[in-house]
Amino acid sequence: MSKQIDHVCDLCHKAVVQVHLQIYKGNTLHICLECNNNLTAELMGLELMPFQPGIYEFSGIRGKKYNFSIHRKINPIGIVYEANEVTKGDSPGFQIAVMDYVNCDQQLLFEKLKAKIKKAIFKRYLETSTAPYGSKVVSIKNREVVGRFEYDEDHDLPKLVIDGKLFSWEEFGRMLNSSEGFQFQLKIFDITDDII
Repeated sequence: MSKQIDHVCDLCHKAVVQVHLQIYKGNTLHICLECNNNLTAELMGLELMPFQPGIYEFSGIRGKKYNFSIHRKINPIGIVYEANEVTKGDSPGFQIAVMDYVNCDQQLLFEKLKAKIKKAIFKRYLETSTAPYGSKVVSIKNREVVGRFEYDEDHDLPKLVIDGKLFSWEEFGRMLNSSEGFQFQLKIFDITDDII
């Protein structure tokens, strides 16, 4: 028996392994996301529309180009399309997702993802200005901010991603200095909820 390469899918022998399935008698099947989707769809009797996972380009404010790695996930409760901005360095960038029931119009769901990406890259919650003493100051526009929590392996507090950029709680706190005395409301939503 030949030795298998750990990082190549056991089914298609092309893509990188992302799913590890425990199967009969303790054996494990190491497969890529698309093979997992096809296997799940077959077991559910679901017909999948053609979809090519990969890098998609979108144009934002002033023609700035954004690249997103887009993939699909099929599970018993629904279909998810997820887009992660491809960034330089350690910045997590934008992360956008949509979800619907397994019997949904899959093309319409993918179009919804593209529309949500466009809204996200065009909407800005922060603005940068120059303080009287010459330094740059980042502040919240129109008293509203939307972002997401991101894991911080160096601290026991999450980081915040706003407008596709990473901020610490201290940096976010400085943005709130001009709001002293005001009330606020914090609501937390799933990544697939449409709040933008």
